[in-house]
Amino acid sequence: MDWSKRLESQFERRHVPCGGGRYLLTYSGGEGKETLVFLHGAASSWWSFRHQYRHLVGEYRIVAPNFRGHGGTPWTETEQLEDFYADICQWFASMDFPEPVTIVSHSLGGYLGARYASEHSSRVRRLVLMNSCGNFEWGFARAFLEYCWPGADLVRRLLPGLVSVNSYMAGCLAKVIFPQWNCWDIYPKLTMPTLIIFGTFDPLFSLKQGRRMAALIPNSHFEILPCSGHNPQLDHAREVNRLVRDFLKAPSAPYYRSVSLY
Repeated sequence: MDWSKRLESQFERRHVPCGGGRYLLTYSGGEGKETLVFLHGAASSWWSFRHQYRHLVGEYRIVAPNFRGHGGTPWTETEQLEDFYADICQWFASMDFPEPVTIVSHSLGGYLGARYASEHSSRVRRLVLMNSCGNFEWGFARAFLEYCWPGADLVRRLLPGLVSVNSYMAGCLAKVIFPQWNCWDIYPKLTMPTLIIFGTFDPLFSLKQGRRMAALIPNSHFEILPCSGHNPQLDHAREVNRLVRDFLKAPSAPYYRSVSLY
């Protein structure tokens, strides 16, 4: 049995209600007193953070949901990004964590995590945002996703650890959900220490966008990795693990000031 199968066996899976008879398939593991909630990116799943779980499961309790239509959570018809956020709010209410949690998020999970943290600051101790941004600008990457979504079924069969949605869900994300993504206004409202990790050559979000985000979040620290992909938690797992661990061990008082926008 390789390390990934041994790691997965340490997690319990269950259906956590998220309102209206729906549920998010959720994985929980670890024995630590502090809880880390992992929110994955679009078309991905809870397993995209496997290298971080391996590094942290011995010290923390890890809880990770799969969004609707992702990683085994049933698809529920939607044409609103708001529905994904409503799911997460109801999921947090169902989990009823006794203490504030740390949210570790990537991409679309960063939108959901930052928005939840801005509206429920007493329930979020710290926030990690990886390759996320205030909006998904139109460009080559988004055009590619919008026109090539029918290939998601094939990619899911070939790379199940990277893509967890079918073509129909991929089309909904590309054509409906991504254009609704805009959360620049919530960043100044974040009061908790925030670690921002950004890849230098992310094909979806520009480094300029990342710097703008960091400048807007009052109590943040901005880290740039020499990463050409959109998934630093996979491509640069060792460095991401180090950054996240250092952040978790830092005092809860002001962490770092963000970089200047200029």
